[in-house]
Amino acid sequence: MLRFPSLSPQRSRPQASQVRVVMVTDPAGLHLRRCLDVVNAVRKHQARVTVVGNGQVVDAASILGLLSLAAIPGTELVLSAKGPTADEALEDIANVFADIPAEDIC
Repeated sequence: MLRFPSLSPQRSRPQASQVRVVMVTDPAGLHLRRCLDVVNAVRKHQARVTVVGNGQVVDAASILGLLSLAAIPGTELVLSAKGPTADEALEDIANVFADIPAEDIC
C-alpha cells in the first residue's frame, strides 16, 4: 500500500494566524530605530510575522520592508503572526509601538 506524506495523520496541522492592529503614535512615524526594535522583537520568537500598511504587505523581520511602509503618525498597521510563539511575538511588537521613549518626543 502506498502512503502519501500529505495524507499522513502524523503531520501537524497548519497553525492559525494571530492578528493584531497597532497604530503608529511616534511623532516621527515608523523610523529606522523603531523598525530595528520591531525586527529585534520578531527575532526573539519562533513566529513568522507580516505587517500590512498603506496597501503593502511586508515581513516584520525586514528593516527595509518596514521602512518601505512609510507609516506616518496615525497609520494603522495590521500585524499577522503564525508559529509556536505568535501571541508573544505580537505582544512584544505591540509594546514597541506603545512605548515611545522621551527622547523621541519632539
